[in-house]
Amino acid sequence: MPIISQVGGRSLKVRMTYGALFLILILGGVSMIYPMMLMVSGSVQSQVDYPRLSVLPEFLWNDSLLWGKYIQSKYGVMEYADRFLKSSLGDWRNIKPLDHVDPNAEAFIEYRDSTPWPREWALPGHWESSKVIAKNGRRYRDMLRQAAGDDIQSVNEATGLFYADWTSVNLPSARFWSRRFNFPQTVDYKVLYELTATAPHADWVIVDPDGVFLYDYLRPQWGDVQSYNQAHGTQYEKYDQVLLATHPPENPSERTDWEKFVRTELNIAFIRINPAATGGWREFLRQRYSGKIQNLNREWKSQWPGFDAISLPEGLPRENAIQSDLGAFVKDAANCPLDALSIYGPRQGFEQYVAKQKNVEVSQVAPLPIPTESVDYLDFQKNKGSLRWEFVKRNYIAVMDYLLVHGNGIRNTVIFCFLMVMTNLLVNPLAAYALSRYRPPSTYTILLFCMATMAFPAEVTMIPSFLLLKRFPLYGLLVGTVATLLVGWLLSRWRPNWPSLLSGMVAVVVGIAAGWWLTPLVAQEIFGREHGTISLLNTFWALVLPGMANGYSIFLLKGFFDSLPKELYEASDIDGASEWTKFWMITMSLSKPILAVLALAAFTTAYSEFMMALVIIPDQDMWTIMVWLFQLQSRSHPTLVYASLVIAAIPTLIIFLFCQNLIIRGIVVPSEK
Repeated sequence: MPIISQVGGRSLKVRMTYGALFLILILGGVSMIYPMMLMVSGSVQSQVDYPRLSVLPEFLWNDSLLWGKYIQSKYGVMEYADRFLKSSLGDWRNIKPLDHVDPNAEAFIEYRDSTPWPREWALPGHWESSKVIAKNGRRYRDMLRQAAGDDIQSVNEATGLFYADWTSVNLPSARFWSRRFNFPQTVDYKVLYELTATAPHADWVIVDPDGVFLYDYLRPQWGDVQSYNQAHGTQYEKYDQVLLATHPPENPSERTDWEKFVRTELNIAFIRINPAATGGWREFLRQRYSGKIQNLNREWKSQWPGFDAISLPEGLPRENAIQSDLGAFVKDAANCPLDALSIYGPRQGFEQYVAKQKNVEVSQVAPLPIPTESVDYLDFQKNKGSLRWEFVKRNYIAVMDYLLVHGNGIRNTVIFCFLMVMTNLLVNPLAAYALSRYRPPSTYTILLFCMATMAFPAEVTMIPSFLLLKRFPLYGLLVGTVATLLVGWLLSRWRPNWPSLLSGMVAVVVGIAAGWWLTPLVAQEIFGREHGTISLLNTFWALVLPGMANGYSIFLLKGFFDSLPKELYEASDIDGASEWTKFWMITMSLSKPILAVLALAAFTTAYSEFMMALVIIPDQDMWTIMVWLFQLQSRSHPTLVYASLVIAAIPTLIIFLFCQNLIIRGIVVPSEK
């Protein structure tokens, strides 16, 4: 029967009251949904759009924002973006859309996609973004895992690194432009070279010596472009107009810069030596190896008959020893004249391609700077759909990869939740049933004690629980329980006239004395103190025992059991039903709604348990999902934290959706009774 009748509901005041109630409920719903939508939106963001609060990810429709996310994803670190885009961004949020596209961009894309490139001309982009492994980073990890036979230790031994697991594996440092980089042939670099060769060309980060010259040499030495112009007598408006000349320039100041950079800093992969310097090369080798060809052959692992038979390498030598000697030769101004050196990189290859297409000399088209940003923009326009999907799923893939690698966490969580639900549905109903059916004189004292446990937060009992689990008196409990049952049985046989309360108290006192005093004393005298207790740390018992019984659950169940019809129990007594039959067939069968509420509460408590699970489980093999997610969140970008929270909330949401009818019944039925 409704509280307000249909006639009363027509009143203006009542309708206004209804409207106010509905408005409050709507505002309450919005106050819950809005933060959740912010978290879901943040879970697909990156460092570019993370500061932008939005209930929907703006990059789904905002191409300008998507462009910034694309640049950050492709280059990964600001150093690479500034070097190869010839920019000075300072922050990923400073990325702006292009005003115009360079007319040579289409021609460069044709050249890039149709001409075989040396491996040193490109790096794989989209490998890491905001501490999250991107698509090519994931491909590298999978390829390395396959090459190593899923053995992370073999990778550690081959590379001299220490990867704790596959989620910590990342691309090795590959500074192809640096003189100190010698193109190693270990398994990680071999996979890197293969990844670059098989990656889509649009994912390549082009290693442009012009950008390296600007970022690594000119800016640190001269600062802004005005200072450079004053020192060199030039009139450049922007630094990106300064190119690394193919041949030594005529301007003395520019020639000095060119020589220092090429001889000492640029990787020899981008340096070509005129064959006319072959004599100087041979003389350099004679001096380096003391005129003994056998020393050279031993170092190079070769079989040259003499120094006069050695020729200059064409391109980058594969052997590290030859690379080292060639780099030292380039530094040697006495044997290697400056005019014998020239640069050959992606720009020079592009100039030759355009000259061939136009059937003209290279000098008629050079210089043709690589329009890297325009090329990126055209690639971006062609792949916007796939980029949006990549950004939506990237953080979630990273979290799932982490959880699957630490698969014990999922297994342990499933076992822990199952044990917690089962024990809560057994211990709490048994205790509540005893209070409801037998109504001992101390019922309300026991209920008051159960309710008093709610006054103390879990943090208060954490240290006592840890100490108890670390030195758990298992033997004392077993001896005390056996002694209590034995004394109770003996008293029932020898003193049947004693009141049951007195017999029970005597049995309990004897059990306590045997378990808490006699057993530790005997264990200390015979075996030593450590044999009187047992450690439950790093076991599921340590997780389950502290939450097996719950005062509020006992109180709630006792009230529900009291509301069940007593006629059912009287009829079962007439039929001769046992106490277990009454408990299981009547009480538990009629209590499914409230049991569903308790099961959900037990599942939620176990699934979300973090602090206690971390404290009492030092062994990583026994960690639950929440502990592993904490480890992930402690070293991740906030956007990855949001994604981990969304994933962690999914099981609880699914349980609620499937059990909501039982939950509502568990709330409504007791109040109706």
